[in-house]
Amino acid sequence: MGLPPPIKPFTGFLSSFKPENLQIMCIFREIVFYVLKPILIMGETMRQSLKIFTVFGIPIELHISFLFLMLIIYIIAFLNIIPGLNVLMAVLITLLFVTVVIHELGHSYVAQRYGVNIKSIVLLPIGGVSSMEEIPSDPGQEFRIAVAGPAVNFAIAAAGYAVVFALGSFMPKDVSSTIYYFSLLNLVLGAFNLLPAFPMDGGRVLRAYLAGKMSYVRATELAATVGKQLAIVMAIVGIFFNIFLILIGIFIYMGAEQEYRSILISTLLEGVLVQDIMTRKVKTLKPTDSIGETLDLMFQEKHMGYPVTDGKEILGIVTFHDISRIPENMKDSSVDSVMTKNLVLTRPGEQVFEALKKLNKHGIGRLPVVDNDELVGIISKTDVTRSLEILNLKLS
Repeated sequence: MGLPPPIKPFTGFLSSFKPENLQIMCIFREIVFYVLKPILIMGETMRQSLKIFTVFGIPIELHISFLFLMLIIYIIAFLNIIPGLNVLMAVLITLLFVTVVIHELGHSYVAQRYGVNIKSIVLLPIGGVSSMEEIPSDPGQEFRIAVAGPAVNFAIAAAGYAVVFALGSFMPKDVSSTIYYFSLLNLVLGAFNLLPAFPMDGGRVLRAYLAGKMSYVRATELAATVGKQLAIVMAIVGIFFNIFLILIGIFIYMGAEQEYRSILISTLLEGVLVQDIMTRKVKTLKPTDSIGETLDLMFQEKHMGYPVTDGKEILGIVTFHDISRIPENMKDSSVDSVMTKNLVLTRPGEQVFEALKKLNKHGIGRLPVVDNDELVGIISKTDVTRSLEILNLKLS
């Protein structure tokens, strides 16, 4: 059986279909997964989701904004407000989002087999986001995880084409055309994701290949360089053809640079413990110290945060942000009235990289170091930055 001809319900879609439109969806999915994922996990975005089912022990959730988007799409389709966006097109869009979830499930399933914890997959208007731990640095494992997503797309495309060619003559034209173009979108989506534009799937395949021949950091650097060069080319092409390609190029460039820096930092800090760089002589406050006295101490010592202790037990921490907006007539109040009691702590034996992730996740500048419920030190972003500078010099 030959290819099904474009039928009337798809005329608007086919006349306006451009490869870069699908590229934008693919890239935005990668942007969210590799660049914005930490922000989404920490913010309200991930909390405003509805769990619909669980696959392989992984909760699949729909974000409220996605539900709102699909409601708008179907309203437009039923009312025929936009030419070409009819019910069949709305179904195709829905199926494409389903494919994105299945794509992420492909990555997640293989990652699980290598011990990577997957918290959830959330479907957003700009794609699917897998909340997973770091991808293994083993080249073989990373290769298999990276190709799993596109492999799912190719499998769906092959199955769809098989159905169309085998049974298309027995189907209504709109059904066969829906399956055909859905298969085409999967084919393009899978192929596009395999472009070596790190940190997309193809870029990770490239890094896995390079990591088998050189150090992981060097492999990441080369893969990121290739990704950034492709991003620059895409942005230049966008100047002449499509302004969205400029935005896409910028995000690819940012994603590649961020991933490289993250790998470099984790490599430099490998084996470095909190106890190796923490400040052991910590100036502390008593809960009865006044806010005014604390402010004077901060300006005198040039430190913007102090633990509040009762003997050796830590009760809280007070920062300049906590007390800077206190009215003048309340400066005689004790610091225990304004200190942060819900503490984020670290231990002397914890990896510095893990402590750094805590600092970034919670948006704080320092962590009290506690051993057996006793304050034994403090570690700040400044401590980590100084250590990175020294380790980088040694590496150079």
